[in-house]
Amino acid sequence: GQPVPFHAGQQRAYDSAARFVFMLAGTQGGKTSFGPWWLAREIDRHGAGDYLAVTASFDLFKLKMLPVMRLVFGNILRRGRYWASNRVIELADPQGRFHAETSDDPMWGRIILRSAESGGGLESATVKAAWLDECGQDSFTLNTWEAVLRRLSLSQGRILGTTTLYNHGWLKAQVYDRWTAKEPGYDV
Repeated sequence: GQPVPFHAGQQRAYDSAARFVFMLAGTQGGKTSFGPWWLAREIDRHGAGDYLAVTASFDLFKLKMLPVMRLVFGNILRRGRYWASNRVIELADPQGRFHAETSDDPMWGRIILRSAESGGGLESATVKAAWLDECGQDSFTLNTWEAVLRRLSLSQGRILGTTTLYNHGWLKAQVYDRWTAKEPGYDV
């Protein structure tokens, strides 16, 4: 479930039914702490399978994304365990059981954790939903955005993007401009 309370911006993003939801805020706006809760709800809705959590750089992965993912899925919800060798969080099935004995064993579900710098690491999975943290940074390129879209093409899964605004690159052209034009499926 959802922690209480979300601030107004987090609640608006949580309540959005759009396929592409972007939470744009300044430093310490509650973006990274919000992402795992949104992803947990997508997992509740769509069940077994693969999910994706991507941040801009390996440093941000280590320092921000991984700790908050482990806190929420491992400690608070108690439905995820981290396999460092593959950088995945194994998800427990609805009965609370983990299926894998090693990181390469079949899992009921998993969250694949990657950085935008990992390039090919985004090309190998079909996923049901994705959270993109700090996707406005220069290292999170249009190619990365397109790779994530390809991973979601079969499921037509949802994306949560959380970032501070850094530039007028792909995020403005591919998301913000579409939202301001009232194109269906986009919410900022």
